Amino acid sequence: MKDKTLKNILLCCYVALAFCALWAVGTVCYLISDIRGHAPWRSPIDWSQNTVVKILILTGYLLGTIAMITMCIRVVVNILKGVRENMVFPKSNVKLLFWMALVDFVYMLAYMNLPILWKDDLVFYLQHSNLVMPFLMLFFAFMYKVAADAVEENNLTI
Repeated sequence: MKDKTLKNILLCCYVALAFCALWAVGTVCYLISDIRGHAPWRSPIDWSQNTVVKILILTGYLLGTIAMITMCIRVVVNILKGVRENMVFPKSNVKLLFWMALVDFVYMLAYMNLPILWKDDLVFYLQHSNLVMPFLMLFFAFMYKVAADAVEENNLTI
């Protein structure tokens, strides 16, 4: 592999890890300020109405965020390990990418419906991004699987 390509891959991996860290810190700060009612841009959450739905949305958002950050970090770490072993498409990422497509659907569904936490009316949103992004991630996972299989077969044909 060319030196410049390898450096670009490593740079992208480190930038992705930095974004994951920022995403985690931002989510924690956002939730702490909103749940406590200290967010200057919103009123406190009224837990007396639609409590079960609000808990489901908040839980889906939290678990989806944690799962997405964890899986993103695992994918990047696997790529960094693979680069050290001269394998850019490690097979260990294939299942992770398929799971990421499913988790992204849950995460985006909960994220788009966060306004329910502060409203009294129960209006559920399902937007095109809830379906398009998981589909693109699923497509990318299949393409990654093909590439990983091709690299593995290429390594065996020497």
